[in-house]
Amino acid sequence: MQSPDPELEAEQPRPDGPDGGLAAELRVAIMRTSRRLRVEASGNMLTAGQYSVLVALRKQGHSLGELAARERVTAPSMTRIVNSLETGGLLKRRPHPTDGRQVIIEATARGLEVLALARSERTAWLARRIEELDPADRAVLARAAALLQELSAR
Repeated sequence: MQSPDPELEAEQPRPDGPDGGLAAELRVAIMRTSRRLRVEASGNMLTAGQYSVLVALRKQGHSLGELAARERVTAPSMTRIVNSLETGGLLKRRPHPTDGRQVIIEATARGLEVLALARSERTAWLARRIEELDPADRAVLARAAALLQELSAR
């Protein structure tokens, strides 16, 4: 199966092994779908980095260092993301309970609402695309979703 995007086709490695081609095709498909979800469904609501930080904060607060490590970005990059979310009223800082040099960053109620809205818009966008498929293709996607969940849990 060839990628419909020549740029993505050019970046596909051709690893050795019987499933290397499948792995490359899945990687491209997942990346393109992820990119489309971010672009099509989030609008100007949240950047990808802001969205990811709010996801990390949805259940508990974290220090800036923990967030930077989780997102694999530098502390200054995370500070910019946190500052923008704080300016928008989507998160707040509170003193760290045991380390006076740090703060804990938590999502605000408004931040959780914006996250929920962004998530529901992403789901709705994808649901509209899935509804366009015939039942057999939807069944294949259901099985593929289960398999991808299983693969990513390992």
